[in-house]
Amino acid sequence: MRVVFLDRDGVINSDRDDYVKNTSELKIYPFVPTSVKRLNDAGWPVFVVSNQQGVAKRIIAEDDLMAMEREIAGQVEAAGGRITQFYYCRHFESDACSCRKPQPGLLLKAAEEHGIGLAESIMVGDTERDVAAGRAAGCRTILVLTGKLTRSDAEALQCQPDDIADNLSDAVDIILRRRA
Repeated sequence: MRVVFLDRDGVINSDRDDYVKNTSELKIYPFVPTSVKRLNDAGWPVFVVSNQQGVAKRIIAEDDLMAMEREIAGQVEAAGGRITQFYYCRHFESDACSCRKPQPGLLLKAAEEHGIGLAESIMVGDTERDVAAGRAAGCRTILVLTGKLTRSDAEALQCQPDDIADNLSDAVDIILRRRA
C-alpha cells in the first residue's frame, strides 16, 4: 500500500514558535480538508506524523493534543476525506529517540502496522527534519513552504526534497500529476 505522510504544524495548520497548544490556537489551512480528500479519491491513504515535544515539556496537555487531532480529522471528514491515523513523537529532542524526526521511526511504525510500501509512499513536510525522515524511510519527499522556510531556504538545505511546493494543495497537484 502506498500512502502520503503529512507533518502537522506548518503543513496542516499554521505553526507557532510557542507551540500550538490547544484547539483555540489551531489554525487549519483552508485548503487542507479538500487536499486530503483529493488524495483519498485518488487512492492515497493519508497519515499524520508529527513531533510533539510540547507534550514532554508539559506545555501541551495530552487531552489538548487529542482534541486538536479530532478537530483536524473532523474538518477533513466534513470535506469527504479521511486521515487514516496520527502518529506522534512526544519525547524531548534531547531523548535522541528513534521516533523523533529526522529519525524515520514514526513512518516505520506506520509501515509495520499498516503494510505500507515506503518506496512507493511520499512524505510531505515543511522542514529539513521532515525531508530527512522521509528519505531515511525510503519515501519520496515534498517540502511545502507554508512553514517557516522560503524557497531560497529550501534550495539551500543539505537534505534536499524531491519536490518543493507552495502548500499542501500544490503538493497534491505534484503527487497526482506524477502518479497519473
